[in-house]
Amino acid sequence: MKRTITATILSTALLSLLLTGCNVKPAEPRAEKGKVLKLLVVDPENPAEQAAATGVEAARINYLYRLNVLKSYYRKIGNMDKYNWTRDEIDNLDTAQTFTWGGLPEIIPPKGESLENADERLLVEYLLAARKSYLNAVAELADFYDRKSPGSYKARRIHNMQMRLFPERTYMYFFDAEIPPAELKGLEVIPAAEKLYAKALKLHEKGKGILRIFITTDYGKQREALIFFLQLVNRYPHSTKNALAAYYIGEIYKEYFNKNLRAVRWYQRAWQWDPNILKPARFQAAAVWDLRLKEKEKAIKCYKLVIKHEQFNMSNVTFAHRRIRELMEK
Repeated sequence: MKRTITATILSTALLSLLLTGCNVKPAEPRAEKGKVLKLLVVDPENPAEQAAATGVEAARINYLYRLNVLKSYYRKIGNMDKYNWTRDEIDNLDTAQTFTWGGLPEIIPPKGESLENADERLLVEYLLAARKSYLNAVAELADFYDRKSPGSYKARRIHNMQMRLFPERTYMYFFDAEIPPAELKGLEVIPAAEKLYAKALKLHEKGKGILRIFITTDYGKQREALIFFLQLVNRYPHSTKNALAAYYIGEIYKEYFNKNLRAVRWYQRAWQWDPNILKPARFQAAAVWDLRLKEKEKAIKCYKLVIKHEQFNMSNVTFAHRRIRELMEK
């Protein structure tokens, strides 16, 4: 009997550890008696609440519509990478809100539109505007509930919805809009950038967890670190910390969020902004092109850069020589 109880405790502890180490959405808050309500009813006697909640739902429907239009466009032109990005962003939106509204007027979705001679950049602009409107509407509703009844179930539910919208699962759809140009040179020691870098790096290290393996990963801390690194390169484009920040952005996208195309672009910026960077940016990019994206030519090119520029890590250099031989034999 005692052995059975011990085994149960260990199994429960292991399950808890595994769930902690998964990149899962935050659990829904519970109402009275521990219930999770699937219907969030708006007070019909409160015009301000009606207006704020209606604004959120109308913005959500328009955001989803714009995502589906863009998804159809990428399917039409055969761009499967970007098509998958739209699918990922749609899933992110769909799983953020785990309830339906009660007491709102019917909101009619926009009609479909022709994709004949469609302009990709214009479709993306429409999407980005719709996303911004939605995020602003949700923030306004959260603020409304916080002012009206701080800590109430409705307030907690809207904040939970905000937390369930993972920022790494939204896209700019053009890398030149998402990543600063290669020509930037970090030549200035900027105290604010140094402080932001230290804060981001500390969060990144803490986010690895005690065992530094996936089951102890704190994805929330990795997400925070990513946001701070991104803030650094965008706010302080000439900081001496930019190349290192770009390297860690690539690391976080690769190791924790499986965003491989983003990762290789950020690794590339790391060595473009600092050709002498003492981090294996070229090797990591090569490994992603090789083992995840199966892009043989790009992998070989990066492995050659490893041999030329990253002699500070001889095991990586040895691996690069071997993989070049193996890839060229295929």
